[in-house]
Amino acid sequence: MRDKKKTLILSLISLGIFILILIFVVSGKISVDYLISSSVSKTHSPSVNWFFIFLGNYAGKIMILIAIILGVTLYSKKRRIQSFVFLLTLVSGYILGSLIKFAVKRERPLIQLIQETGYSFPSQHSVFSVILFSMLIYFYKDEFKSKAEKAVFIFAGVLLIFLVGLSRIYLNVHWFSDIIGGYALGFFLVCLCVLLPDIGLNNKVQIHPTLLRCRGLSALFKKS
Repeated sequence: MRDKKKTLILSLISLGIFILILIFVVSGKISVDYLISSSVSKTHSPSVNWFFIFLGNYAGKIMILIAIILGVTLYSKKRRIQSFVFLLTLVSGYILGSLIKFAVKRERPLIQLIQETGYSFPSQHSVFSVILFSMLIYFYKDEFKSKAEKAVFIFAGVLLIFLVGLSRIYLNVHWFSDIIGGYALGFFLVCLCVLLPDIGLNNKVQIHPTLLRCRGLSALFKKS
């Protein structure tokens, strides 16, 4: 119960941060974006550019591959509710992020190291990375017996989230607020979708009674 309250509080904080950033973006009062973009552009060098260009070109494809592997693995190991929640979170992130992009219609920075099209806010890469790696940590962190291994696993996931966002800023394909807004939206959706069912990490799954009233879902989850 205490964990649920913490998750609910985190979701509300994330939502609050996202709404606050959205207000500033719509009002056009985020001068820090221009300052960070200008400062980062001055640090560009061929010895570093190749790494972030690689991330820019392939990070999205790699994350999609990891998401497919994770979803199939969860489903094949009869952790089907977890696979359902994972899929629901990813789809929600993509749809909601896309709708906000078209509603806000924020332009990307003009000078980019790689060419990206479409609107800028929020960063879908940031939304996707937070959902993917947060859910990966959530599902598997307790399977590590050693505290050190668990800490390394969590750190690696957080580092990957950070690198995805940093690469978008370094390549100047997104503003800083696009990244933070994407992180906040993604984390809000993770917390929200985790709260829907009670997910047991040892395959003992409790489903909220209202979910069981749907015959289709009931039949699906009975098989698990």
